[in-house]
Amino acid sequence: MSLTCDVLFQWILHDWGDNECIKLLKNCKQAIPSRDAGGKVIIIDIVVGSSPSDIKLLETQVLWDLYIMQIGGVERDEQEWKKIFLAAGFKDYNIMPLGLRSIIELYP
Repeated sequence: MSLTCDVLFQWILHDWGDNECIKLLKNCKQAIPSRDAGGKVIIIDIVVGSSPSDIKLLETQVLWDLYIMQIGGVERDEQEWKKIFLAAGFKDYNIMPLGLRSIIELYP
């Protein structure tokens, strides 16, 4: 019997700075099995610039950015996410845009 172990962060990591995200993801990496055994982290969050241009989407993004800045959070583009993933020891990821948010699969 094969078990897959996933960790899900839904609208969480944008509330934290890079160092805190790296620490959280390092702990996740230790807790999940290898990729071959089905281990992965799923992140549902904004990846700036990953969605097609749409005026309503852009307006929503701007308003959301203002809110996140007010609470001290960070919205990241793909390169900023990649830097965090690599620093946490992950080797591969996949980003699937879904409107304002994206699903990020992160593999050990």
